[in-house]
Amino acid sequence: MKGVLPQILLVVTSVERVLKQIDRDPLSPTFGCVHLAYWRDKTSDVADMRRQEIMFPLALLYSRDYPGSEWKGNEGIRQAIEALLSFWCRNQYSDGSLDEWYKGERAFAAAAFSTHAVARTIETMGDSLNKEFVDRAKEKLEKTAYWLVHHNDLFKTNHQAVGVAALAWAGAVLKDNLFKQNAYKKLQSIIEVQTEEGWFPEIGHMDVGYTFLTVEFISMAMGLWDDWSKINTFQNAFEFACEWVHPDLTIGEEYGVCHNTYLSLIAVILMSRYSKRAAYLRRRVSEETLDLTRFSSYLTDDLRLLRWAYQPLLAYDYDRKTDYNSSMDEEPIPLQNPECKTVVYDKAAIVRFVCRGYTGVFSAAAGGLLRLFGSDCGKYISDYGYAVRVNNGYAANLVYNSNIRIFKEGDGAFGISCPISPVKKFMPRFLERVALRLACTTSIGSRVSRKLIDVARRKRGTSLNQASANLGSSKSLWNIQRDILVRKDHLIVKDQIVFKRRIKTADLFFLESVDGEWMKLHPLSSKLSTSFSKQLDHLEIIKIYRPKNNWRHVEISVNRVKV
Repeated sequence: MKGVLPQILLVVTSVERVLKQIDRDPLSPTFGCVHLAYWRDKTSDVADMRRQEIMFPLALLYSRDYPGSEWKGNEGIRQAIEALLSFWCRNQYSDGSLDEWYKGERAFAAAAFSTHAVARTIETMGDSLNKEFVDRAKEKLEKTAYWLVHHNDLFKTNHQAVGVAALAWAGAVLKDNLFKQNAYKKLQSIIEVQTEEGWFPEIGHMDVGYTFLTVEFISMAMGLWDDWSKINTFQNAFEFACEWVHPDLTIGEEYGVCHNTYLSLIAVILMSRYSKRAAYLRRRVSEETLDLTRFSSYLTDDLRLLRWAYQPLLAYDYDRKTDYNSSMDEEPIPLQNPECKTVVYDKAAIVRFVCRGYTGVFSAAAGGLLRLFGSDCGKYISDYGYAVRVNNGYAANLVYNSNIRIFKEGDGAFGISCPISPVKKFMPRFLERVALRLACTTSIGSRVSRKLIDVARRKRGTSLNQASANLGSSKSLWNIQRDILVRKDHLIVKDQIVFKRRIKTADLFFLESVDGEWMKLHPLSSKLSTSFSKQLDHLEIIKIYRPKNNWRHVEISVNRVKV
């Protein structure tokens, strides 16, 4: 599988880096901890138990052959796995729960993801680990699996899907059918929350990357059971997620509430028996070398490397043992298919369209983001709208806000109305951190705190942690109405910006990027030949995009100015 080889090489060459992050002092109370900020730097007061999941990819490297890897059978790797597993065993609460982000969290994700990793590590290592050590690990695994049986997390459906896989592998390793039965119950709960559009809710809204991740874990569990009877639900979810895969196989982070850009090669491989789009993607990944600068975002920093290094390794394994369905026809992904029709997804607040054989995306939830794809893979223009310079920074329409709705104004015509809000990022205050720590000293306080946090996340429309999206705000002095008109051979964008308080013309900027590069601020005057007043209270700009030379040709004009 040509496309996954650079990712495997990245994992293989990162092993030394991983080993240096583990506390290897057998006399230390944190022996086996892989969270540097906790055991060495003392900048975190909690050991993130999800980081211990690196034991699973290390187990794969120890037990199996991978291109470019010389780690198979390495004694240092085996010792590291035992150390990682021992720290995980010592850091459960009495009920089997675990922490991820803050002390006393008792997080479902920490239990689900790490249980999956521990169970598959024990399975993969087989007799390579000391029997007494494995017996103790199984006791701890059983306790955490029982905790998962009695808890659910449908607020982030991908967590529930990981819970399915965790119980599936725990049941197989512990030879306890109770866990398998409860995995099926969680599987059914996921099916029941699927939206009509095909996606599963994440913090109450859509996220492309987590839709792929949900399909990944469910399809792995189905593969373990060899039971694909409920695959249709997840095939529909996979097809929806494929709607937003770019021609170069990347995903725009702005499309989803959690900004997850993960395209699951595991899901592509396992779904290629059931999905024409998966069959198409699998062939492309088999033939093409994926650019690491675009596809390794989940492996390049310590947090994500420790959590996700298993993914390219398992993709390689599943590819070797999962044959193509020779009778399955291929269907190109929609954004690379000029024959596709315009589709509006109201609940997801996103549109896919075609103009003269060229495709594009309009994301209402991202404040009216317009992305236009050229005929060459990796070539596209992103029109984010506008930014206004204010005293303490900027205000912009670029914000993930699931409450922004799409106005359908006829065939090939749609638009939004969106506030231009001051750019604000989430950062908890010191006293908020202290209050959270005190509240989570008991399991009851932890549960109440988690519910309150989830209420805040839903209200703000962001995952808060691991997210840098602009926070939505109702406090705005400005507003933009963006109308998109898809014509036979061109695209018209009409932007009406109303300033309730006058601004200086020099403080208004276009927000754009080309070919996925950094977003840039372009002064209004730099792209307009029209001269107008130094202050504005209303501005209407018309942009005409013509699909020539990969949409590079754009005409911009000021239609009306009031001062």
